[in-house]
Amino acid sequence: MVTEQTGSAPPPDEHGPAAPDGSRTPDESRTPLRRLTEVMAFELCSSILVGLLVTVFHGYFWLNSVVTLAVLAAVSMLLWRSRPDLVHNVLAGASSTLLWMAKGLACLLLGAAAMVLVLLAVLGVKALRDAAQPCGQPLELRVMSAPEMLTPLRAAAAEFVADRKDDGCRRYSVTVVPEPGPVSLYDAFSRLWRRNDTGDDQQLLGPQPDVWIPVSSAELDFVPHGGQGAGTHGSGGDPRFRSYRSLGTSPMVLALFPKANAAVASPYSAPLKANAGALLKQISQAGVKLRGIARPVPDTSAAALEVTPALYEAQAGSSPGAAEKFASPSDLVAPDAVTLLCRFRAQASQGLEPPSDVAVAVPEQVLADYDAGRALGDRCGPSDPSSGPSARWRLYPYYAVDLPTMDYPFVQLTWRGQDTRARSAAIGDLRSWLTAHPLSKQGLRDDGGEIPAPPEGDSAHLYLSRLQGMAGERAVPPYVQLRGAPPVQSALDRLAAARPKVAAALMLDVSGSMDQAAGSAPSRPAAATASGPATGGTRLTRAVTFLQSFVDQLQGSDRVGLQVFSSAADPRNPATFGNVPPRDAQADQKDQVGNQLQAVTTTGGDLALRTAIAAANLSSGRQDLILVTDGESAGSNPDTSGLAAWLSGPFRAANPNLRLTVVLTGPASCDTAHIRQLTSAMGSGRGRCVALTGAPEQEQAAQLLSGLR
Repeated sequence: MVTEQTGSAPPPDEHGPAAPDGSRTPDESRTPLRRLTEVMAFELCSSILVGLLVTVFHGYFWLNSVVTLAVLAAVSMLLWRSRPDLVHNVLAGASSTLLWMAKGLACLLLGAAAMVLVLLAVLGVKALRDAAQPCGQPLELRVMSAPEMLTPLRAAAAEFVADRKDDGCRRYSVTVVPEPGPVSLYDAFSRLWRRNDTGDDQQLLGPQPDVWIPVSSAELDFVPHGGQGAGTHGSGGDPRFRSYRSLGTSPMVLALFPKANAAVASPYSAPLKANAGALLKQISQAGVKLRGIARPVPDTSAAALEVTPALYEAQAGSSPGAAEKFASPSDLVAPDAVTLLCRFRAQASQGLEPPSDVAVAVPEQVLADYDAGRALGDRCGPSDPSSGPSARWRLYPYYAVDLPTMDYPFVQLTWRGQDTRARSAAIGDLRSWLTAHPLSKQGLRDDGGEIPAPPEGDSAHLYLSRLQGMAGERAVPPYVQLRGAPPVQSALDRLAAARPKVAAALMLDVSGSMDQAAGSAPSRPAAATASGPATGGTRLTRAVTFLQSFVDQLQGSDRVGLQVFSSAADPRNPATFGNVPPRDAQADQKDQVGNQLQAVTTTGGDLALRTAIAAANLSSGRQDLILVTDGESAGSNPDTSGLAAWLSGPFRAANPNLRLTVVLTGPASCDTAHIRQLTSAMGSGRGRCVALTGAPEQEQAAQLLSGLR
């Protein structure tokens, strides 16, 4: 009789072999707690046994492992022989679990791979969409600073723009432009960045800057301020100034070329003198006789203006006039330090020898740029510092405590109608970036006057350690005591007291030939000639640019007037368009002359030079007549010998204190017969000729003005 199994009875072999009577085996009847106790007892006994055996061989590490493996193998074999059913069940469960885990892991990996493929597809579609979509217009930031700071600031700005890219698109563009000088800056800020206050022709000096980095806090204090509130200067107006901490410092130095440096340098001399007078004394005692200090023009260089009082005080036994002449050698006049140093590079490339009887007054930072062969602002590109001429023309710095330190504060300018949230955020972003990436990477000291140690392996930036390597660590002190720059107005007062006044009567040729390309000869009669394209513009354009630069560099105590002449423009008539009666060169007079220069056009033919000179509006006393022409008036001056006789006779007698300077735009040169006769007739020291060259007009105007003083 077959007995029917109940649904509760487990199938055979599901929990091990069944008993003959169908009941569970003794192993299956044990409770889980009992099983756990047995396993723990077994593990405890095994551990004790292994521990006792291992202690016997504790001196041999490899025996420890061998004994442990042997004990485990023996226990496992014993367990397999005594309880094969238990071992079978354990292995079967482990195999089932591992198989389940393998399937789960495979599903997980397949799911992850699918997700990765989907994610890559989404990212690829997004990348293709972004690549196909053009970048928006980046927000432009306008930064203004001294010409000497253009190179480091432009390098930092390029890194800032690259660092702030968003999905490959530029968020910002930064334009760094040179400032025109402290006096011109004063006028620009007082007139909302325009040349004049009234009238329809309100010519802008350039884009209104968002950020101004003056060379010193003294320059910041000098200009008129608008706006008020926390962190701002002024008491209302436009623009608003908000100044922040210094971006870095750079002390003024006196530098010598190699020959003079070899005589002066001494390992026993302190690298930092008490004052500039002691430094000049050291140079003199070394047998180096200086004929002057090459200092840029103070009217156009704030750094040169602020070092001027220290240079005067260094020559305690000299008169102010003599001290000023010593600081302005006529052959080394330049509007700024980069122009002066670029002139040295040009002379080096020509194979000339450097002067050994001059010292150069420049900021330490621009000297480091020069010695390292770096680009110098807008004036000249980089050079190879390892070449022979560059090494022979290297400059070695010397330091004095009373030489001022440039501290370069960060100044945010807010102009009416431009105070947008996006622009303010961009300026703040630039300031934060410069704080995190200080200009010590670009050749400046930190705001405490120390040279920071460059990070190891950073060869992409120019630290002052390079200057130390070229000039010697002892020659470049690691710390310079900061000395603030003197107030700008007091420096200007001392400069005005030391300089002789200039009374300039400007005469500009506006005949038809001045409409020709600069340096070219007319191919048709002047009256029928139209302007043609030429490098450098027309002769009139060059003349106007030169005279504007000349007028901008005059001081308020100087005197200036303007007359234009041609066969159709009477220089004697006050109503002739372009004529400005002579007055003191205050801001309004300089504005009037500048505006007239910009507005003049050519008219009529040539006017006889005797007629033009005789019509000059001259006064008694020391006077300079500056005649700007292309020299194309020989046809209207057939009697050149009679002109020379008149100049050397009646004209000189009527104007005993007059000097005549003929400025040529080309094609005539100073060797042209009628030009040479004209200047020679005035006598030695009273007549000269200057031909405009390819150099910047600002530089040539500075040289002419220095010669007149």
